[in-house]
Amino acid sequence: MRRFAVFGLGRFGAHVAISLAELGADVLAIDIEEEKCEALKRYVGIHPLCFDATNENALKASGVDDVDTAVVAMGTDREASILVTALLRRLSIPRIVARAVDDLHKQILQLVGAGLVFNPEVEMAKRAAQQIYATQLHERLSLPTGHHLVEVDAMEPLIGKTLGELDLRRRMELTVIAIKSRAPWVDDLGESRFRVQSNLNPGADDRVEKGDTLVVIGTPARIREFLELCR
Repeated sequence: MRRFAVFGLGRFGAHVAISLAELGADVLAIDIEEEKCEALKRYVGIHPLCFDATNENALKASGVDDVDTAVVAMGTDREASILVTALLRRLSIPRIVARAVDDLHKQILQLVGAGLVFNPEVEMAKRAAQQIYATQLHERLSLPTGHHLVEVDAMEPLIGKTLGELDLRRRMELTVIAIKSRAPWVDDLGESRFRVQSNLNPGADDRVEKGDTLVVIGTPARIREFLELCR
């Protein structure tokens, strides 16, 4: 079982700890405030610890040197996040992930030992802007390869054509990995409803129908080009 430590149990840090535990990880959840630690005791897989993580002796005694990944989530307290990151580096934690509030904070965190630094507010804003700009875009997931996986409503230029006719792989270097369709059905009460059916790994002869959603993988630039085509 993978072990994580999350430092700072504000709204962001608490959600990270809970989400990691739900994925099956063993999580040390650390904060200086007793109330925040108490709030996470009811979650399976989370072990709250209340102490000042900027105290090197307390940090060593906590058993945090046993974890695979440490997440420094106290982004708004810059001094504390930088010091905790440096102490974790001194303890030779294999992977340190930290939250930053701006570019300068990010650079300092990287200098003192964070391997991955992100700003959740900026990431959320970018994602929201992308979805606002592309109204037919349902979901976007960034992959480690630099590609994105997106769900896009089939618009007029695509409807009625087969994947072979669209030839997105050759024309735009995009891969359609699934087509989601709304299929009508009648429930036990005789009410007409729709359920989503997924055609995984569709072939060249599969046709795009009105109301379908395409699940597509490609580079951000190619996906932007595809979204313009779909307008």
